[in-house]
Amino acid sequence: MDLSPVPLPGVTLTSYLDYIDSDPYDYYAAQLKAGPVHWDDGMRAWLAFGYEESRFVATRQDYFRHPYNELRGAKEVQGGTRGILMLQGGEHDRMHNFLLSHFTPAVARRYREELIRPLVRRRIEGLAGHGRVDLAAEFASKIPSDVIAALLGLDWHDDDLLAKCQVWNHLLFRWSETFGEDERALQDSLGAAESLNAVLLPLVRERKLRPQDDLVSILWAKGPELLQPWTEVEVLAQCRVLFFAGSDTTAHLLRNAIYVLMTQPEWQSKLRGDDDAIQDFVEEILRYYAPVHFRVRVAIKDVELGGQMIQAGDRVHPMNAAANRDPRHYPDPNTLNPQRKPLRDHLAFNVGPRFCVGAALARAEGAEAVSQLLAGFSEITLDAEGEPPRFVGHMPRSHEPLNAVLTRHAEAIA
Repeated sequence: MDLSPVPLPGVTLTSYLDYIDSDPYDYYAAQLKAGPVHWDDGMRAWLAFGYEESRFVATRQDYFRHPYNELRGAKEVQGGTRGILMLQGGEHDRMHNFLLSHFTPAVARRYREELIRPLVRRRIEGLAGHGRVDLAAEFASKIPSDVIAALLGLDWHDDDLLAKCQVWNHLLFRWSETFGEDERALQDSLGAAESLNAVLLPLVRERKLRPQDDLVSILWAKGPELLQPWTEVEVLAQCRVLFFAGSDTTAHLLRNAIYVLMTQPEWQSKLRGDDDAIQDFVEEILRYYAPVHFRVRVAIKDVELGGQMIQAGDRVHPMNAAANRDPRHYPDPNTLNPQRKPLRDHLAFNVGPRFCVGAALARAEGAEAVSQLLAGFSEITLDAEGEPPRFVGHMPRSHEPLNAVLTRHAEAIA
């Protein structure tokens, strides 16, 4: 079977790997122009660039399986075989539905008011004395780790620990995006996993003996209804996934939102003081700059997809960031338009049975971060003397650094 794509005249198809640490959206557009699904020699996989095709791969478990538990080093990297990313079938569905119930929009609104707001305010106050600051490093990267640490019951005041956790989670993402096939990424992630286990396991054991009002205690209380056996192994595995997914990807969302505010400053005056408009803006940022650009699946039987015949055992990547700008689905896809209807049909949080359980929490963090930045500063502009932002990453992507000049409101100065 010839797996080589047949491009349209004048269209050259290159590998996704050629666009690591650069803006891939022109590449996505060229691929879509040539067809919605292509074989990528560099990725050794089929890439689904179209909206309908990506959605089909993500939702149809009868054709495509989630292969994390088959990747090299997965058990050690992911904290065992019992975390939600590793579970399959009914066990996955029960755990997924349970976690979703603890991150509903209503719950996320309460978290925003009671937890996220004071944590963001703390970081805003830390910026107030600096006219120039890297908002990627000093704000966007810190808030998600603060929030998930507080939810789990870790000491969110410990900046040194949380900074280390960010590095470790980044190394885990490197393993994810190389599917356990890159030896250096595998070894780095194994070390990072051990370090994260050393941080989280004492907390897991402590909450078993002395429950408190946090997610670890909830997991101990409710877990036996979900999986058997239910031990510290299962609790640790869920904590590892929540800490991993709840910190790194949301930081990418925040960086991209702030990048747009800095480079298209008209949004600052449009949004300031209007929380509904801010929430819509964050939602459109998720479509326009999806934090996670692709997912991984494996075909479990032969299937035709986007005019290509996928064979059982082939790896397939829904390219969700490309799908979010598919002109067949989105009119004028390269324009940022928070009035777009419907606004929440994008694939930034995946779709189907493995929809991101923390979606509502990430939205709440994004809205609160943007709201307080605009409330605290009358102008947020690019620092012409600092290193300019670049669009960097592989599986997750965002803009950094975000060297900014901050102007406080006159009443705040007074």
